[in-house]
Amino acid sequence: MRFLVLYMLVLLHSISLNAQENAGDLKYAKSLQVNTTYVFSRSPVGYGKVQEFKINKRRSPVIFKIERNTIWLKLGIPYDGILSFEIKPKQLSDDYDWMLYRYNQDLASAIARNNILPVRSNISRNDLQIKSRTGLAEGYINSYANAGPGKSFSKPLDVKAGDSLAIIIDNIYDGGAGFSFVSKLKPSYPLVARVTGKVFNSEKQDSLPAARIVCEDDLTGVALSETYANQNGEYSLAVPLGRAINVTAQHPGFIFKTEDISLSRNLDTLDFYLEPPADGKKLLLFNIHFSPDKDLIMMNATPDLVRLANFLKEHGGFDARIIGHTNNNPFAENSYLQQLSFKRALAIKKNLVNMGISEKRLSCIGVGGKNPIIVSKNPLENLKNLRVEVLLEGK
Repeated sequence: MRFLVLYMLVLLHSISLNAQENAGDLKYAKSLQVNTTYVFSRSPVGYGKVQEFKINKRRSPVIFKIERNTIWLKLGIPYDGILSFEIKPKQLSDDYDWMLYRYNQDLASAIARNNILPVRSNISRNDLQIKSRTGLAEGYINSYANAGPGKSFSKPLDVKAGDSLAIIIDNIYDGGAGFSFVSKLKPSYPLVARVTGKVFNSEKQDSLPAARIVCEDDLTGVALSETYANQNGEYSLAVPLGRAINVTAQHPGFIFKTEDISLSRNLDTLDFYLEPPADGKKLLLFNIHFSPDKDLIMMNATPDLVRLANFLKEHGGFDARIIGHTNNNPFAENSYLQQLSFKRALAIKKNLVNMGISEKRLSCIGVGGKNPIIVSKNPLENLKNLRVEVLLEGK
């Protein structure tokens, strides 16, 4: 059976880094997260403290001839999937070669002994027609590309949760202008079930044609599939079985809405009733998650943050009051919960500002666990109280 997996990467924002000289050694590799864009403000300079790849005539042609201006990156894999990435130079004349290894504690010594091959590499000449980009990309079947003219990309890599990868990137020319690095990890589980339903205007009770419906993995925030409602507002969306997912419906001029579900059968029904924005309306965001007892936003919160930023850009006539909530933890003081919820609201505000929303439009409050929307003995149901609300305020 052939499974179609439609994948869309949603990024929170770019992270700017410096290609520090000591990262030219594997020992000092920079640790990165998948599904994030990293912008390096300048090209690597030199090869660090140790030239790990010196000239060696017996070396495989899929390995650097010599290490020049390098930086090592380390990439942890949070779930099973298919990895691709892209290196985008700031200036076309830069020629970034790279090699990818499966990381372990013996990697450095294996490289020094010249008895290990990368699992992927590409040292082909830069192609100005594609702006000197390189990396791993779907549609390619080569694991390697040797020096000289050739393919600029190699094929994606199957990875497992817990894997660790080491990537060395080398600009063969001095005086480079930096680059960006973006990785994409597509989950490997198939979409064998379907959710069908209809999208309505909650006020007029009529249908909303062309509404966009997206399925995202609840654990990672990765988008798995998407579709659009037909002229009658009806949709059919491919989803996985037995996995927690978020299904979101959105339409220009309306507040988006997300439902959290997990299908145990091949077909289920889910209707959406979207509200137009108005003064005093609230957006309830259950999928903006934080690390326990911290204000650190987790990776799976990215889609809702991006949607919220786009919504505020589309509706510039509204300011937004960000309201942080915790659950009513009987073992924590109310003052602590209030402070934690306020810090989390501030973290949301900071990310929205980074995504282009004017700080003047945003205010924050934290209410701790004072306003639960669910009172239950079931811990999973009480998780709904751990939420972010955004109150729209007309100007």
